Amino acid sequence: MTPEATPARKWRHRLVLVLLFFLIVAAIISRRPDCVFNAQFWAEDGKLRFASNYNLGVLKALTIPEAGYFQTFPRLAAAVAMLVPFRYAPLVVSLLAIAVQTLPAFFLLTARFERLAPFRARLLMSLLLIAIPTSFEVHANVTGSMWFLSLTAFLIVMAAPPRDWGWRIFDVALVALSGMTGPFCVFLLPVAIVQAYFRHQRWTWLLVGILCATAGVQISEIFSGVATRTGAPLGATPELFVRIVGGRTIVTPLLGLDFLPNHPAIAFPLCAAALAGAGLLVVYAFLKAPLELRLLGVFGCCFLAGALMLPLVSEHDAAWPQMVHPRVAVRYWVIPVVAFVWICVWMVARGRPVAVRAIGSLLLAAALWTDIRYWRYAPLEDLDFPRYAAEFDRAPAGQAVTIPINPRGWSMVLRKH
Repeated sequence: MTPEATPARKWRHRLVLVLLFFLIVAAIISRRPDCVFNAQFWAEDGKLRFASNYNLGVLKALTIPEAGYFQTFPRLAAAVAMLVPFRYAPLVVSLLAIAVQTLPAFFLLTARFERLAPFRARLLMSLLLIAIPTSFEVHANVTGSMWFLSLTAFLIVMAAPPRDWGWRIFDVALVALSGMTGPFCVFLLPVAIVQAYFRHQRWTWLLVGILCATAGVQISEIFSGVATRTGAPLGATPELFVRIVGGRTIVTPLLGLDFLPNHPAIAFPLCAAALAGAGLLVVYAFLKAPLELRLLGVFGCCFLAGALMLPLVSEHDAAWPQMVHPRVAVRYWVIPVVAFVWICVWMVARGRPVAVRAIGSLLLAAALWTDIRYWRYAPLEDLDFPRYAAEFDRAPAGQAVTIPINPRGWSMVLRKH
């Protein structure tokens, strides 16, 4: 390549990345178009974030933990939404959530991962992340953004160190923001320490330092605010463990959300077989895969353990019996499922034994077919937010206005300024 051709190639590469970014955004929107074309507040996005920001003030709201830990990004997203007319506030929140949801799929395609996997493999991994069939609870809402922020932070720790100030600012900002949004920095910290130890690079140790600081803040708040978590029992049993782990993280992503409920007679043996088979694959990957993929498996297992030990499902009823249902608490399985399907992508790469490539190909074919079948998510119930926004705009100062939000039964109360 001539020196004159190098800048042209760089610009072509940047244009391709920009195109891919917008394609990822379009794909995310296509799964539930109403998230943009009929945007509405979702659960905590309205009741706990926008309402507290509006009623208490942004700075005070930022200091309020939720469920025992700090949720910085959702509160910042609500703060940005306060800058536009109230009618458009849900749209701003939704667009910010979509941007964060785009980050890990897009970041994986950048040149910082060229050493870890070929572009086509990373493109398939991005597609599997976008199309995961059990992400409807975290899709296009900032309540679920902490899962995508944590995955982006993991990828930053695994990526090649940045060479310019733009990427350095991105790394530091995202890792810090992820660390202060949810408790997942506690899971990422030991993974980052292992990566830094074997990588021998100062930049990774800097990220470890940021994670130490944010994990310290979150752990301190978790221990001081244990009472804010639900007091409901777990209801744990070995049978439920098999049905939850095997069913929710293996069978459902491969065969669909409705397969196990429609085949109750074979549900338990199928979950047990899936759990045993996946366990063997994970062990094989842990022995043969690159360090980064092994650490992804560890990261996913940490999420799984956290979900099983401290789930937030119900205030009173036992958690595990409810978590068996394929449409309950689906947020907990996003990262473990991503780890599993990405390991399957590694299995089909050149150099793997024929049997391993065949098994990986079958698993990926099943996952992709399920992704296609469950691509479109049902729209949120139309609660006519524009009408309530107009009523709020007409309300006199000091009046409390109650606005219904999704899911049905939730509402947000704003005291008009």
